[in-house]
Amino acid sequence: MKPLQEPSSLNGGPIPLYHQLELDLRARIKREEFKAGEALPTEERICAQYGVSRITVRRALDALIAKGLITKRRGVGTFVTPPSMGGVRSVRLSGSLDEFLASAGALETQVLSMEEIDAPDEAVAGLRLQPGSRCTRLELLSFLDESPLGYHQLYLRVSVGRQVKPADLGQKLPVIRMVEDKLGVRVVRAEQVLEADVAGAQAAKYLGLEDTTPVMKVTRIYYDMSGNPIEMIVARNHPERYRYSIDFVARPEALG
Repeated sequence: MKPLQEPSSLNGGPIPLYHQLELDLRARIKREEFKAGEALPTEERICAQYGVSRITVRRALDALIAKGLITKRRGVGTFVTPPSMGGVRSVRLSGSLDEFLASAGALETQVLSMEEIDAPDEAVAGLRLQPGSRCTRLELLSFLDESPLGYHQLYLRVSVGRQVKPADLGQKLPVIRMVEDKLGVRVVRAEQVLEADVAGAQAAKYLGLEDTTPVMKVTRIYYDMSGNPIEMIVARNHPERYRYSIDFVARPEALG
């Protein structure tokens, strides 16, 4: 984690301390003292450096989260949000990775193919590969009540993919759990983006759709404890068989 440099002093004027802290941290993010994707110092360190209370720090961080400048990942830390495309409203939510993987493992999955290919641009970016690199791609088809639900393209670094055997696949277990065992690592977080797209030729073929049928595209990247991307999945789901549901619950301190 990058050391926290000498902060600007906060004063006891008419501007609330939490707002002064928000403005100072925002300026430091803009100056790229904390770059996109990097972790901010812990709440304790910010308290100590600025000489403010935990409540003040949390209010400042909540304001930055609301503006989309930082993201809090439970059990991991607070990170500077990468810039989003102009004109696109981005909402970030958090939840339990273990619960998500448990539900994903309940689906029937068929392996369509597994091969080493020239990494497409999205895999280069998602897995942080060098341009021109190769990767391992798996094509998977998931089912719900024996009907095709989603067409998945799963990307791994070649060094990881070569440890995966066909016999390891096709079980009621997310591939990432098997990859964890192969690498001896622990996946601690995943980033998932849902956006509108069209099926495209491959997904349409397996989902029984037209190429131009609107679908929900899901891109998900799993990271280990060091923040390294381990696996990337790009899924296109059947529009009549996939629904994304979210429960919003107040934080415990807000209920006291």
